[in-house]
Amino acid sequence: MIALGAVCDDPWVLARIGGALGEAARAGAVSAVGDARAPVPPGLRGVDPSWLETALAGLPPRAREVLAAGPRDEADVWLARRACAGIPPLPPIDPALHRPRIPADVVRLAPRAVRDWLVEVGRDHLAFAAGDHARAVPELAVAAARIDRAPRAGALGTRRDAIARCGGRVEPFTVGVRALAPHLEVMLARALVLRFPRPDGLGIAFELTAHRDGRSGGWDALVAR
Repeated sequence: MIALGAVCDDPWVLARIGGALGEAARAGAVSAVGDARAPVPPGLRGVDPSWLETALAGLPPRAREVLAAGPRDEADVWLARRACAGIPPLPPIDPALHRPRIPADVVRLAPRAVRDWLVEVGRDHLAFAAGDHARAVPELAVAAARIDRAPRAGALGTRRDAIARCGGRVEPFTVGVRALAPHLEVMLARALVLRFPRPDGLGIAFELTAHRDGRSGGWDALVAR
């Protein structure tokens, strides 16, 4: 509902949406306006420094000081907004969160937690794609046993789709990213990419974009412990 408030710019319409839906939409509108007016997006410290270095390239040296200490005048505000033009708001990382509960939680995970979780997801899909042969592969034996039990059993999509996700000489993490792609909205995908060093992030961005319209396993199967 925050998204509804962010895209609706008609106060008359927002004022007439009743109940919890209306309250959430109006809160979303306030939040969106505040984020848009801020010189730097919320959560900037959670962006991997390599992305900021790229954003600062070609800007005056003052831009680096502005991002570190905050703007002091209108020129500083312009520099900050110019440097952060491609960076969406990011929520704070929750160090206690090791796997998401809902898709929006993905960008609240620390990069290491994201990687560990998606490696596990990738092994599940590799084991599913390999069928009975997976039990003979030490790296996949545990996953092969895991996917035979609820909530993964019968919830990983079709084997044909799993084989397509595992195509090429790819590691489990990449397969996990491909399985996640259909579940992430564009802004969440962009935010996730920025958590990782730029070379890794570009590869993640490619996989998320290439597999966004694909068919994946159910969300409950992806996040199951």
